[in-house]
Amino acid sequence: MDTQEQPSLGKKEKNAWQAAIDYGIDVSQIDDQLALTPAERIKRHSQVLVLVRALRQAGMKRYGFDPRPPEELG
Repeated sequence: MDTQEQPSLGKKEKNAWQAAIDYGIDVSQIDDQLALTPAERIKRHSQVLVLVRALRQAGMKRYGFDPRPPEELG
């Protein structure tokens, strides 16, 4: 992603965007996420949350314990 592809950004934002690129951040993923509507982002978040919970349950079934640190078990 090049700063020239972000015409709606102001100078300060373009500098930050370019700094992120120069630092090695893959801004294409950020750009893809920002292209989604809030409802689409919430839907994707919900889908991933279901997956993470299923993976945690599978791990607990397999290993017999919750691997989270005790302070997170609350």
